Amino acid sequence: MRDFFPGYVIDTCALIDLWRRHYAKDVFPNVWKRLDELIHDGKLAAPHEVLDELQSCDDELLGWAQKQKFFVKIDAEQIELAREIIKDFPSLISKEKTIADADPFVIALARAKEWAVVTSEKSAGAKIRKKIPDVCGHYRIECISVLDMFRKQQWTF
Repeated sequence: MRDFFPGYVIDTCALIDLWRRHYAKDVFPNVWKRLDELIHDGKLAAPHEVLDELQSCDDELLGWAQKQKFFVKIDAEQIELAREIIKDFPSLISKEKTIADADPFVIALARAKEWAVVTSEKSAGAKIRKKIPDVCGHYRIECISVLDMFRKQQWTF
């Protein structure tokens, strides 16, 4: 499912940080206009599991997310990749969660499309529970911050 024009797979924490911590839509409307353009152009995606994680916080972010058309239902290739990721990195998922962790699906979608992952997570380093950047590094997937995505897109505000 590799795409000729590379894009980005965004995870839950990056969306939360965008909306709630750094670029609130009412203060930074142009950020959200640019994100809408990326979505419209098919260059920003997230697995449906990200939307599932956002359901736990019934707020304006969830309302925005439910209207978007960038949530991807995982296909057979991505399911197989997610299984491999969980097998290689079982600590990536939390056994206490009642809904599926989106992280392996974010990484699987990025692997399948050969796109970069956009996350706010930092490497776990020597810690046992690995994070998205650790797993992306293992699979040689580009893993960037929201600000890095802005720079790659050459956005200025």
